[in-house]
Amino acid sequence: MATKKEIRDIILDIRKSFDSDYLNRLSTVICNRVIKQQLYVNCKDIVLYMPINNEVNLDLLMRNAFARCKNIWLPKIVDKHMEFYRFDSNTKLIEGKYGILEPDSEDILKPDKDTLIIMPGVAFSEDMGRIGYGGGYYDRYLSDNPCCKTIAVCYNFQIMPFIPAEDHDIKPDIIVSDSDVFKIN
Repeated sequence: MATKKEIRDIILDIRKSFDSDYLNRLSTVICNRVIKQQLYVNCKDIVLYMPINNEVNLDLLMRNAFARCKNIWLPKIVDKHMEFYRFDSNTKLIEGKYGILEPDSEDILKPDKDTLIIMPGVAFSEDMGRIGYGGGYYDRYLSDNPCCKTIAVCYNFQIMPFIPAEDHDIKPDIIVSDSDVFKIN
């Protein structure tokens, strides 16, 4: 069986090989599927991310969330810790850790049962497994804030029948790809 690092390397290479226009079309399909999920419809606070390395582009989801007057939050990394800060049309984005854009905001999310986190990832499995980039930021945040609901988004080629998992790995509630939706039973 392949290790997490081996799977991460393979999937990232595959994802980088695709044309960004093609992946943007798939991202539109994925965002439209997310918009139909009850977790999205019901949330008042939605955590998004700024895509890197050909991750699913969330522009459509962000526009929809603004139109539905949802509170939008984006991650900031400080050392080994991640928090989410308010993002609106007046918020500047500045380069943060790993070169990822972060909101220049001091308004920090206080999550509750109406908080939905849209999670990126590198690889996923049909039994809701998730491999991220290896920093453990989402796992730690969700372990400390189990009230949050989660939808992971990915392209179909990122889904495998099985991936290795550890006890601290947090599974998303739903995984949405361009061709499927997987949910915890």
